[in-house]
Amino acid sequence: MRARWCCLWLSVSTLLAVDARAAHDARTVYKFATAAALFARPGLGHDGAIYVGAGDGYVHALGPDGSFRWSYTVKGRVTAPPVEDPGNGHLFVVTSEARLYALDRDAALRWVFPLPAAPKSELALTPKGTLLFVGQDDHLYGVTTGGALSLRLAAPGARSAPALLADGRIGVVLGEELATLKAYGYERAPLPGPFGASAKLALRADRAIFACEDRVVRVVGAAPALAASSDCLSPPVRGDDFFAVAEASGDVRLFFDDGTELGIGLGAAPLRPSWDAARRRLIVSTATGALSALELADGGP
Repeated sequence: MRARWCCLWLSVSTLLAVDARAAHDARTVYKFATAAALFARPGLGHDGAIYVGAGDGYVHALGPDGSFRWSYTVKGRVTAPPVEDPGNGHLFVVTSEARLYALDRDAALRWVFPLPAAPKSELALTPKGTLLFVGQDDHLYGVTTGGALSLRLAAPGARSAPALLADGRIGVVLGEELATLKAYGYERAPLPGPFGASAKLALRADRAIFACEDRVVRVVGAAPALAASSDCLSPPVRGDDFFAVAEASGDVRLFFDDGTELGIGLGAAPLRPSWDAARRRLIVSTATGALSALELADGGP
């Protein structure tokens, strides 16, 4: 499939709108706009690269400074953040047409694997080279980075993407339980708190649960914890010293550990942010196809 350069990037140093109570700044390093809606947040590369998968079937790669690298077409909407293998730079992309693509770092196609079901969760890459996801058919799937199906396990009531836990095991939220993969089954334990059926959940390596439910954003089972009123659209994201929350108002709101807040106005429904800890950058994007890379710096109170 052919690549094309269809998008706009812009390097700027503009200060975004900040909550008056905030003691922190956010500087825009660059912006990027696609020609189509986004159904998944961007993926992060090991060198600071950003991979944007859009609803028109294009995957766009940007350098750490926002410079354009390449675009590649896939069949269907990109429905999860593209995942890079840090060992070799290979990129993995899943689509609404139940296809998994593997691309070289220069966008050359390595292989396409037809999946048993389209994903409904984000991808997780294990150190052993297995890509894990929950399918629309409520099964947990594993596909090797060589393009072979290695796992198909029923996951009824799956409520989170699979996560690599601190002990090296794989966990996923199933109903009201935290299920950890063991051979071809699960070990189950109660969740660290009650969550309603409508709650949107994410599982972290330390087994903490990040939740968005009934205009409240929560983090349970970790220190620091979080419980705040928010018209949240997705579970919060943990940065070095803050939680970032995508809100229906069109803002991404940051709750810092020192009790201050920072509001970033995006003007459209934001997707769940991503945190690049190595560069202290927050990657924010909207359903309308706009992306901003923000550099955070501590400020005086």
